[in-house]
Amino acid sequence: MSNPTEDLLGEAGTQAPTLTVVNNLTEFAASVSDLASNNRGVRWFRGTSRSTHSLVPSLYRHPTMKGANDLIELEWELLSEFRHQAPPFAGKLPDANLELLFLMQHFGVPTRLLDWSENPFIALFFALENAMPNPVDAYDAAVWILDPVSLNRRSTSYRVTNTGIFGAYAPELAGYEPSADGRRVAMRLPLGIFGIHNSPRIVAQRGAFVMFGRDTTALDLNSDLSGPDGVVHKILIKAESRWQMRKDLSNIGISDSVVYPDLDGLGREIKNRKGF
Repeated sequence: MSNPTEDLLGEAGTQAPTLTVVNNLTEFAASVSDLASNNRGVRWFRGTSRSTHSLVPSLYRHPTMKGANDLIELEWELLSEFRHQAPPFAGKLPDANLELLFLMQHFGVPTRLLDWSENPFIALFFALENAMPNPVDAYDAAVWILDPVSLNRRSTSYRVTNTGIFGAYAPELAGYEPSADGRRVAMRLPLGIFGIHNSPRIVAQRGAFVMFGRDTTALDLNSDLSGPDGVVHKILIKAESRWQMRKDLSNIGISDSVVYPDLDGLGREIKNRKGF
């Protein structure tokens, strides 16, 4: 391993997640394996092309709106518009609002959902997807590792299922349901949930989700969830290693057409194969 795991101090005295630095695919696989063996249980993974990106859903990244009530009510407006305007393009929509959120998330509409994968190499693909041989603006990437069972224990006062992870129709999600009145979303901390498999991409990407509640703080900056005893760990991929790691990842079969199992993914793969 190029750099031992270390604890860092975040902004304003908040303790940041533990961090491991890797320079190649072998080190990445070893890091994931070490964490899995030392901390038995389910782990989810999320790749970010810039290591500075925090773990916060798209809805809570609004440039001017910051209050929880306003943002939750904005999500309801987005949901209502999507339900009204999408049928000509998508046919029959789900009746349940929470199920509709998963569909909105898939098509890039801001929601309180944050995407994760059960597969660490899928997450690594997303972290390296835009890597270039000689980038002008080189920057480090990251793969985040989440312990969803520990997250749910903290979020639900240790009321968890046998697996520790909730399905999309679990009664525990009642306090997270979209609402026109932001105050009706009663739960504060995020919850790890399995989503609806409503697209081939979610299945191929082994998709899972974190549903945020009233707390708009990023997972990695939340003092209730971060730090050395927290639920997230960060693997940093150095900028100079990204291109080679991307090629090595493709060589073991994690390529565009695998992650995006459609013509769009095939087109990306053929383009990348020819050096574009």
